[in-house]
Amino acid sequence: MKAVFRFLLCLWKAPIFSPAGFLLRAIMITVLFCASELLGLREYTTFLSGTSGNVNLGWQTASVLGLIHLLLYVGFILLVPILLIAAGLLAGWSRWKGRSQAATQGLAPADEGRSNFRA
Repeated sequence: MKAVFRFLLCLWKAPIFSPAGFLLRAIMITVLFCASELLGLREYTTFLSGTSGNVNLGWQTASVLGLIHLLLYVGFILLVPILLIAAGLLAGWSRWKGRSQAATQGLAPADEGRSNFRA
């Protein structure tokens, strides 16, 4: 359990434009969208057709709830894949750039006994 909290704390403190930062934003949007689905806010998106999702609520409240769900849906469908792809590309680029810098500078002092060849 401590490992999970440590991982979440590491994600929370990550810089905004880093793979961990992009991953954190994707997770946050996913959790919020799942919460809106579980709370049944999809019912209130009927404001788009001019009908009320619930007769016990005013049209303003129903519209706000529907708009919240609609924005989370669009974020989940559009932003989450983009954020995940960006995190993967940025992580791959960082790893590739680190390897190319290590190859051009030779072996690091900690790696003196090891060779670059890996079978």
